[in-house]
Amino acid sequence: MRSLAALGLALFSVTPVIAHAQDKTVSVGPWTIATSSKADRFDSCTMSRSANELEVTFVRTRDGLLLLLDSSKWKLDRGKAYEVTLVAGSRSVPAKALAETKSVTIALADRAFNERVRTANILEVRGEGATLSVPLNGSTAALERLETCFERNSRAGAESNPFVASNRKP
Repeated sequence: MRSLAALGLALFSVTPVIAHAQDKTVSVGPWTIATSSKADRFDSCTMSRSANELEVTFVRTRDGLLLLLDSSKWKLDRGKAYEVTLVAGSRSVPAKALAETKSVTIALADRAFNERVRTANILEVRGEGATLSVPLNGSTAALERLETCFERNSRAGAESNPFVASNRKP
C-alpha cells in the first residue's frame, strides 16, 4: 500500500515538470525555438532543425549569436579552430569553427552579416575540404522569435518567489 501511495505521489510531482518542459519549445516553420537553462537560471534561447544529415542550431546568448553544426559522420580534432568562410546571399565573412569531435561552434559576430542571414535562402559554410549548405527557409520569422525569446527571458531576471518555477517561454 505504501509503495502505491509513493508511486502516485511521484507521478503527481513529475507531471507538472513534464508539462513545464513542453511549454519551453515552439515551432516556427521548420525551426524549433527553445529556452535553455543552467542551474535553474535562464542561459540562452536556441533555434534548431535537421537538414542534409546535419543538425543546425542558432544560439542567442548574452554574448551574441552562435551557430552550432553537428554531424554524426564527422571526425574532428577536438579543440581545433578551423578557418571557414560564411556566405549568405552576396555577403561573406571569415570565421573560426571551434571543434568538438562531432560538432563545431561558430560565433556570428558581424551584425551586417547576421542581418543578411535573416533574409538569405541558404547559409554556406566553406571549409578547406567542403562547403556545407544550411537551408534558411523560414529563418526570418524564426530568428525574430529567437530574439524575442532571449529578450523576454533575459528581462525576467531574479525570481520574486524562489519556490515557484519561472515562466520561461520561447
